[in-house]
Amino acid sequence: MNLHGAPNDIITNLNPISIVVLIPILDFFVYPGLRKRGFHFTPIKRMTLGFFFGCAAMITAAVIQVYIYRKSPCGYNASECRDPNDENVTLFADINVWVQTLPYVLIGISEIFTNVTSLEYAFSKAPKNMKSLVMAVNLFMSAISSAIGQALVSLSADPLLIWNYGVVAVLAFFAGVAFWFCFKGLDAEEDHWNLIQESNYQGRRGSAAPIQTPHEAAATTDERVRKESDEKSAAVV
Repeated sequence: MNLHGAPNDIITNLNPISIVVLIPILDFFVYPGLRKRGFHFTPIKRMTLGFFFGCAAMITAAVIQVYIYRKSPCGYNASECRDPNDENVTLFADINVWVQTLPYVLIGISEIFTNVTSLEYAFSKAPKNMKSLVMAVNLFMSAISSAIGQALVSLSADPLLIWNYGVVAVLAFFAGVAFWFCFKGLDAEEDHWNLIQESNYQGRRGSAAPIQTPHEAAATTDERVRKESDEKSAAVV
């Protein structure tokens, strides 16, 4: 693509830059604005939307790649396009490199909605003495994602780049749909899972307290608060 003097490092850094800029905007303006309008943008909804933003980013990248191939003097061998009279001269498609801002920003939004929210969800919903384990399982999901990306490395070269972006777009779309239908029921239990109790598990030879449902955990918490209140009232009398 036509760099117009812009170094390649600037383009690849658009992703972290967009994340750093957009997180405060979402936290201080978008999320509070939605709450004021009565829309509860729960973590499950945010993560689902993140999959679709990732899909949109890959579709955008695929469309850009189509035009790169069309405008490149070497067609589908755009990345290895050289002047036949001077091997050191690289020929490029006459497309401004800054159009790549769109897919990089979209994938940044996807990471905010999905990755950042999943870390928050795993930490806040886990029992106090199991947070590290739950966070580790959450990060293991990222490892699986990286493995899928590694499996697609063979598509990361001309003339298969369009297929590379297209396959990831399809995977992201269906993953978002499947995620929503699998976990949409947790939206109704958001407050209850925030009150989950600390586990009493003591090992294989120890005893383990029965697992409480979110409703039972909330009732236990209310009972403990009432008991503490009664004790304080009795002490005052």
